[in-house]
Amino acid sequence: YIQGALEKHGYKKTLEAADGKDALDMLMEHQVDLIITELDMPKVSGLDLIKALSDHSTLKSIPCMVTTFDTSNDNFNEAMRTGAAGYIKKPFTSSELDIKIKAI
Repeated sequence: YIQGALEKHGYKKTLEAADGKDALDMLMEHQVDLIITELDMPKVSGLDLIKALSDHSTLKSIPCMVTTFDTSNDNFNEAMRTGAAGYIKKPFTSSELDIKIKAI
């Protein structure tokens, strides 16, 4: 859904990872301008992904947006404290996603 929403708003170069581990692997090989992550992912959670990014000298400068159903849980609060640049609460429209991206 997110990749389709991005393309709808003109974001042509996107990468999609199956889980947090794949995302970390991809980030080591590809330069990106923004990371959008779900908090609840297999292998490496979105929170662990954000923590890994914040510890990496090059990757920590890439803004990371969190998607979640629940903005009241501990993982969400920790993600925001750890360095997430913003969030979008599910469900959301492609227009809402575009607005959040532009704000970041």
